[in-house]
Formats: sequence, C-alpha cells, structure tokens
Amino acid sequence: MTDYRLARAALLAGLAFAAIAIGFPLFAEWVIGRFGVRALAATMIGVSLLCLRPVSSALPSELSFRTLDTAGLFALAAAALATGERTFLLLLPAWLYLALARIALASLRGGGSAIERFVRQMQPYAPDFIRPYCRQVTLLWAGLFAANALAIAALALFAPLGWWHAWTGWVTWAAFAAITAVEFVVRKAHFRIYDGGPIDSLFERVFPAERTEMGRRASAYKLEMRRSLGMPERRH
Repeated sequence: MTDYRLARAALLAGLAFAAIAIGFPLFAEWVIGRFGVRALAATMIGVSLLCLRPVSSALPSELSFRTLDTAGLFALAAAALATGERTFLLLLPAWLYLALARIALASLRGGGSAIERFVRQMQPYAPDFIRPYCRQVTLLWAGLFAANALAIAALALFAPLGWWHAWTGWVTWAAFAAITAVEFVVRKAHFRIYDGGPIDSLFERVFPAERTEMGRRASAYKLEMRRSLGMPERRH
C-alpha cells in the first residue's frame, strides 16, 4: 500500500469518525426536529455507502471495518428508518466506538499495533523498541473505546436525552483530551527523547535522559540515526 492511499484512507476514516462522533451528537436533535428520524437515518445510510467501501479498500484488512461492523451500522440505521424511533440513531456512536475497539484489538495480532502503524507513518525511523509501549497504548484505547460504547448505549436506552448529549459531546472529548495529555507525559518520561523547544526543554530538566536505561538507549539510537542520515548532532 502506498503512503498516498493510506493517507487518503486515514482522511476518509477521520472524516467519517468526526461526522458520527462529533457532528452527529451536536446536530442530530436539530436535524431530527427539522426533517425527522427517517430522513436522518436515510442520510446516514447514504453517507455510509459512499464512505465505507473506499475506506475499507484502502486500509489494511486488520484496520478496516468488517462485515459485522457494517452490518451493525446498517441495522441500526435501517431500524430507525423503518420505525421512526430516535433511540436507534442514538446508538450509532456506540456502534462506532465498539468498531474502533475491535479494530484496535485486531491490530495487536502478529506483534504490531494500530498506534505503532501511526507512529511509523509519522516517524519512519522510529526504533523497534517502541513496540511494547505502542501495544500497551493501543490496548488502553481499545478498552476506552469499548467502555465508552457501553456508556453511550446505556444512556441512549435508559437515561434522559440531555445526559446522552452531554456524554457524547463535551464529557467524552474532555476525558479523551485529558487521557491524551497524561499519555504524552508518560511517553516523554519513559523514552526521554528530546528535540529542543520549550516543552522538550522543560521535560529534559524534569526527566533527564541519562537517568534511566530507556532514556540512555533512546538517546543513543537517536544519535546513531542522526549520524547515519548526515544530520548535525543536537547540542544541549
């Protein structure tokens, strides 16, 4: 697979995710009030038919939606179209997070992980010793996605609509932002690879690379790669 196809697929997947995970909770109530449940359900089916095939054909098989995933999406949308019940649409974000959890877990087969694939797209010269950490982070996000799917489903079925809106909106994204920030600090403290700049300078003072075995290993690898690529050595 070329980098262009992977980037295009990642963009399509990101847009689809944003539409359902961000846009849907924000605008679903307005769209339903203006056009009705069935109109929104039909739109979701149409958009899914347009997006799922190109995304699945461009991504590696272990990172794409499977038949069961797509069946769940169309079953919920079709049920909303047939019955006019809003609850089926409220379950769509739960379906999405559950599918993402399955994809994250599937990527762990064979020693790799979804996070490692993303890192290597951003940093092709990333060392092999990042693999265990990437697997742990992938497993963490798989668990978070699955837990969020269950919470959204429970709110859709048993809670007031306002709770569902709050959870799928600012609560989820505030929690994800906080978890991402904590993971960033943990990653910096673990690998201790610094490239300069105010943030790295602060971390370098708090977590000196020479204090840990991993920090020394990561620094040595980075120095070796800079030399092999003919790049100037970083001055402290």
